Amino acid sequence: MRAAPFKGNIIIWNMPDDFTEAQLAALFDEFGLVLGAKIDRFPHEPGRTARGLVDLAPAKAVDKAIEALDGTRVEAAKLKVRRVPDAPPRPPKAKPAAAPGAEAQAARRPLPQRPMASARGEAVVSAPVAPRKPIVEYRSLSARKFAVTR
Repeated sequence: MRAAPFKGNIIIWNMPDDFTEAQLAALFDEFGLVLGAKIDRFPHEPGRTARGLVDLAPAKAVDKAIEALDGTRVEAAKLKVRRVPDAPPRPPKAKPAAAPGAEAQAARRPLPQRPMASARGEAVVSAPVAPRKPIVEYRSLSARKFAVTR
């Protein structure tokens, strides 16, 4: 099973460099049930600060926490706390267009028909049958056995 990427419902910027996920969860714990807290750090991108994601329940607690903690100072850092924006809806997938005349070509190509014998011995043509792939047999001889595998 593959783990889904963590998506919180609150995003926090401008955190101190030594801030931990446990401290982040404790900061939001008084407002509701903290379902998860994660800090994304960007060590290879200078000038980009860490970003925190918190998943808080219920929905009323999210609004209260944002109002209370936005602009709060933590170790000389002024926090920016916002709601994670909803993802825009994806447009429906377009069906691939068939090549012009492909349906007409397929309609013109008849499927092979197999003759069948009736009880009176007359040849009767059955419904069209799609062609099958040939069966290939691989035979191997061993010291004691003759084996047929398909």
